[in-house]
Amino acid sequence: MHCLYIDLASNKGSLALVTERKVLAIEHMDQRIGDQELLPRLETLLRVSGCGFQDLTHIACIIGPGGFMSLRVAVALANTLADQLHIPIAGIHLSDMYGGRFRVPGSGFRDCVWLHSTKKQELFVRGFGDVAKVWPEATHVILEDFLNILRRDAPLARLLWVGELIPEHREVIEKLGMQECKPLPLEDILPVFLSAQTYKQQILEPWYGRGW
Repeated sequence: MHCLYIDLASNKGSLALVTERKVLAIEHMDQRIGDQELLPRLETLLRVSGCGFQDLTHIACIIGPGGFMSLRVAVALANTLADQLHIPIAGIHLSDMYGGRFRVPGSGFRDCVWLHSTKKQELFVRGFGDVAKVWPEATHVILEDFLNILRRDAPLARLLWVGELIPEHREVIEKLGMQECKPLPLEDILPVFLSAQTYKQQILEPWYGRGW
């Protein structure tokens, strides 16, 4: 497997070329990168790894949530490459990627909550481990409703969280007792994580939070 990984959804975007065993090359970049800059960055990545477009066998793309234009650029690139190279593609939700970075090898997911700010009074939430019973999939919530749940449920308020929050959201949830846990480095989990994805011939669409 020579999988091209594209993430322009995260605050810290990434391009990577990954095999089943290791990351051949990776570049972290601003997720607001323009489409005119993305292809030259990709060509440089391939050159550094010693590969060409003809060596790619799979493409994995984070489809959301994220900025409107960033997701459109990432998904359009992934779809175009998969079509032109006749290779399978996988769309990955950002919460799944964070879940992979928070997983305990050999023992499944730790109890934690993935959080992602979307607007000043809104965010996405998803539970992992036992907390998946509360939020089994990425759910759009109003900030005050989420805070009320934490106030009523002390164990939830003491959970670790992982994800991307604006400073205002970070401050209010930490005041209630939630603490951030830094996920495993992306480079450490990508080979196993990408190998476990389902790839097929398909057209990816951005995920903006209007459906799972």
